[in-house]
Amino acid sequence: MGMGGWRWGAALCCLVLAGCAGKLPRTVSLGGEERQQALERWQQLQRAQQPAAVDGDFRVRWDVLGSKGGIDAVLQMQKPTQLRFSANDPLGRPLILAVSDGSRFTFVDNREGQVYEGKTDAKFWQRYVPEAVQPADLFFYLGGQVDGRQAVGVQPARDEAGQGIWYSWRDNRSLQHHVLLDAQASRVGRHLLLDRSGAAILDVRYSGAVQGERTTNSALSWPEKIELSGEAVSGTVELHTQKIYDFAVRGAAVFHLTPPPSFTVEQVD
Repeated sequence: MGMGGWRWGAALCCLVLAGCAGKLPRTVSLGGEERQQALERWQQLQRAQQPAAVDGDFRVRWDVLGSKGGIDAVLQMQKPTQLRFSANDPLGRPLILAVSDGSRFTFVDNREGQVYEGKTDAKFWQRYVPEAVQPADLFFYLGGQVDGRQAVGVQPARDEAGQGIWYSWRDNRSLQHHVLLDAQASRVGRHLLLDRSGAAILDVRYSGAVQGERTTNSALSWPEKIELSGEAVSGTVELHTQKIYDFAVRGAAVFHLTPPPSFTVEQVD
C-alpha cells in the first residue's frame, strides 16, 4: 500500500468512520398490544446495565478509496467523550497514537515524528469524523448503545424480514436514527444515521458479544464485530474485537499525550 493509502486507512481506523450509503429499512407498522410490547422492550434496553468505558485489543480492516488493509490496534474509550487509540506494527510498536477529550485532540505519527493538535470541530478532525457525528456519539456507536437523551419520541416498527424491531426518531440536530433491536438477542443489531436529505451518514452493524477478561460482571459486553459504512468516505471499516480487558473507568491521564520534545508539533484547523 502506498503512503497516502496507508495514512487514509490508519486515520480511518483511528476514528473508525467510513462508508457508503445504506438503505432505509423495510418495516411493517405495529398497533395496539404489539406496539406497547415493543416500547416496553425499548425501555428495558435503556434500563439495562451497559459499559461506561472499554479497554481492548482490536483487529481493524478497511477497504476505503481503493485502499485495502488491516492493522492491530488498542482502543480505550470512556464516556462521555474520552478516546485513546494506538495503531501498532506487527511487533506491537505504536505507529500512530491519538487521544481526545472531546473538545481537543492530539494525533501523533511516530513514523514521521509529527504531532497534530487541534479542536474536534477542526476541518482536520472532520476529514475522518463527519461533522454530524459528535465526540459524545462515538462510544455509543462503537459499543452498540443508544444515547437515551437523544432518543425522544421513538416510534417502533417490525422489520419486514423478521430480524427484529426497528426504532426510529429524529434527534435535536434533525438527524434521523433507525435502530434495529435484534429478534434473538436483547441488543442492538444495527444503527443507521441519516442526514436531513435522507443520505446515510453512518451505518453500523453489530454481531456477537465479548465480555471483559478482568471483570466478573456478566451483564457487560462489547460487540464482537462492528461493521461501519456511511456517506462520509466511500468504503467500509470493520473492527474485530480480539480481547476486552475490562470496562473500568480510568483517570484523565490515560487520555493525555505528551509528545517527545524532538517531534514537530503542528496546530491544525
